[in-house]
Amino acid sequence: IMFGSRDPVNAQKLANSFEKNVLGGTYADAAQYGEVVVLAVPWSAAQESIQVVGDLNKKIVIDCTNAVAPQLGGLLLGHTTSAAEKIAEWAKGAKIVKAFNSLGAENLTKLQFGSQNASTFICGDDLEAKSIVSKLGEDIGFDVIDAGPLKNARLIEPLAMLWIDLAFNRGMGTDIAFKLLRRRKAK
Repeated sequence: IMFGSRDPVNAQKLANSFEKNVLGGTYADAAQYGEVVVLAVPWSAAQESIQVVGDLNKKIVIDCTNAVAPQLGGLLLGHTTSAAEKIAEWAKGAKIVKAFNSLGAENLTKLQFGSQNASTFICGDDLEAKSIVSKLGEDIGFDVIDAGPLKNARLIEPLAMLWIDLAFNRGMGTDIAFKLLRRRKAK
């Protein structure tokens, strides 16, 4: 694992907070280091971040972004395109998988709510990349839901805006998550 930051000193401080096998460096260092790159920046920094890291050809890029307007004023993209599709345009040749974007980052270390784990909806066009991201999601505790091709990020990203609205405008706070419930037929 390697964390990247505009300030590599900050990335190294974060890396040092882990027990072992974690490095810190620039965004470009981190992107070149790993087979899987996690893009978790504000939407306003997404295109520049991709340009700074350079070649992402054949890398799996997990897109955690949401194209949220300033002051949480709604989505800047949606229904006819998505942040994930824009990222695919900017990161030519990368295998983009939308994931981990529909709950607050503070919940990523506590995905269990009562007896159930939070769901994350993932989508992408590369089946192998989705399988790897799904396994990573399960390893950290998500109930992973494959939501189909990358164009379905147009549906997933508004779910993130709903989470933001519930958390910040409806008084629910950030300790909330979505869960897909399934009715199993009796055998």
